[in-house]
Formats: sequence, structure tokens, C-alpha cells
Amino acid sequence: MPRRAPARYKQGPDGEMRRTWNGKLPEEFTQRDTLAFMADTDLLLNGRVSAETLSAIHAAGYDYEGGAVIPTPGKEETGLSKDVILTPEQIAAEERRWLFEIPIAELAEVKGVTIDEAVKMRTDAMLKEAVPIEVSVRPIEPQGKLIGFTSVTVGGVVIDDFKVVDGKNGIFLGAPSKPDPTSRTGYRSTVRVPDQATRDRINEIAAQEYHVAVEKLIARAEAVRPAPIREQMAQAAKEAGKENAARPAPAKKKESRDDL
Repeated sequence: MPRRAPARYKQGPDGEMRRTWNGKLPEEFTQRDTLAFMADTDLLLNGRVSAETLSAIHAAGYDYEGGAVIPTPGKEETGLSKDVILTPEQIAAEERRWLFEIPIAELAEVKGVTIDEAVKMRTDAMLKEAVPIEVSVRPIEPQGKLIGFTSVTVGGVVIDDFKVVDGKNGIFLGAPSKPDPTSRTGYRSTVRVPDQATRDRINEIAAQEYHVAVEKLIARAEAVRPAPIREQMAQAAKEAGKENAARPAPAKKKESRDDL
């Protein structure tokens, strides 16, 4: 009976269907699986296994023969030759290597996406990694959907007067603008962020910072809020009692008597 081929897709821990290799997700790879995957990828892209991959295979105590990664003779029982489950750190490092270092075609194959999707995946990751974004929010008393203003710092450049807007899909930033009688709305944006990934990132940071700023305002208001009159009177009586207790008792005077 022919052997059933491993499933090409599998449900991951997050509940989403993901592309597999030999029926396994990347986080399920053993050391041997990872080395075999690297060799198969080399063959797919270049028609041969690269010297770097062969070196990694040999360093781990394996040989590459007949399209398979096998333990080096005599080393089957050594620590290097045993299948070792990759740690979360190793998995993250491999994911990072796929995302930033391997050829786009290989990234597309690994992720099970098109070349265009792989290019966007890498571009978004590089943009997120390379350009630091900071957002400083100043909440205001809501005026319709306008709930605050903010300054956005992108790569060391500070842009003021973004509007914090509470829309139907959540909080987002409206671009700074100035009056323009030739515009349909009467205003013209002075800043544009054409990249959707960057816009999403700025909006996400702005929403987080807005909630933090509001929580700080509430905490500050609670700290300076006057106590109720009853609490104030009770506290005053308590303080007066302490002062009276600490005050020395008055000295008794001698009784005076008239001599008869």
C-alpha cells in the first residue's frame, strides 16, 4: 500500500492553517529536520547543496547522502547526532534568518506565499526594524470624534499636530493640515504616509499611548481630588486629638488662704 504523503498544511498553535514541510511546522523541527530542510531548499533554488549547508550538516554530526541527512557512522550515540528539539530562541533566530537573509524565492517557498507577498513581507519587516517611531499624545475633552493631538517622531524627525481620532474601527491619527480654499474639504494635508504598514504601526502606537495618557490623567485627578466633608472633619478631629495629647498638662496652682 503506497505511503500517504504528509499534509502540506497544518493548524498552528494560533489556530491558523500554515504551510508545513514533511508534515511538520517549523517550531516542530528537530535539528535533523532543520538541516534537511536547508539542503532541500538549496536543491530547489540552486540545484545543489551549498558548502555552507554541508558544513552545518557535518558540524552537527551528520552526513548528506542520497538526498537525506543521516548520522555519521560511529556517531549515532553522540550528543550531536541525536535529534534535538529546537529551543524557542533557535526557532526565532531561524525565522529571522528566513525573513531577512535568505533569497526572496526561498522566503516565498518557506512561507507558502507568492513572490510579491514575500517581497512585501520582507519590506514591512525591514521598515519596522529600521525606523524607530515614537508617539507623544495629549488627550483633550472630546470634540466629536477628535479626542486629542499628538507629535510623531519617525527616525529622529518630529512631526507635530497629528489629530487623534476615535473612529468606528478604533483610534487612528489624522494627518496635520492647513486651510486650502482650492480643496474640496477646505483643508490640505501637510504630511502624507503612503505606506500602509507604517500607517498601521503609527496608529497602533498612538492608540496605546492615548490610553496610557488618559490613565495618567485619571490617576492625577484622583490624587488631587478633595476628600468629602465628612472625611475632612474626621481627619481634622483626629489631628486635633493628637495635638491635645501631645500638649503638656497645665500646672496646678496652690490654693491661697486668708489668715484670720
